Amino acid sequence: MLFAPAAGRVGWQRVSRAMDSSKVLILNQTFEALQVCGARRAIILLYTGRAERVEDTTWVLRSPSVVFPVPSVIRLHRYVRKPPLQTLSFNKKNILKRDGHTCQYCGRNSGERMTIDHVLPRSLGGRTIWENVVSACRACNLRKGNRTPPEAGMTLLRPPAKPISVFYLGILATSRERLEAWRKYLPAGVVVAGRANGPEPGRRL
Repeated sequence: MLFAPAAGRVGWQRVSRAMDSSKVLILNQTFEALQVCGARRAIILLYTGRAERVEDTTWVLRSPSVVFPVPSVIRLHRYVRKPPLQTLSFNKKNILKRDGHTCQYCGRNSGERMTIDHVLPRSLGGRTIWENVVSACRACNLRKGNRTPPEAGMTLLRPPAKPISVFYLGILATSRERLEAWRKYLPAGVVVAGRANGPEPGRRL
């Protein structure tokens, strides 16, 4: 992909929107993941000498005299104290964020119209916990019904798990397309969450 400014104000506005939608992982001085920002913010941090590039994307920002690689990961030169961890609420909004507003059976993205499905149905002892609920489109939810995924001939894209923190939940929500590139800088449970065999039966809530 190429961020090549088109002529005129409209062209620059288009480039600006593209830069804001392209996400960059910011590492603390200690190489700990700190936050995610837009490419424009990351380029400013690089240009002003407050950060260094760690990894680049295949994209470039072109001007008449400069070709500037768009970063994927940058590292701050000074240590920034992280704010206290916020309480992670268990609710539909955060379940959808964890799953990227994507059906965990067919991979479709239906935004806020997504439903919540119990992997192990409540009638079979499934609990309403992070490890047993996933976002599902209405069609897949209806198809699965009151059955387990194997019984319905369906497969989960990934085993559900509780997000490590609000910060990492935000990464899952806004930057899923970059997770593989960022894997080495994130805790193991962020990219591939949960147990390979899925949730175990529990008491009904």
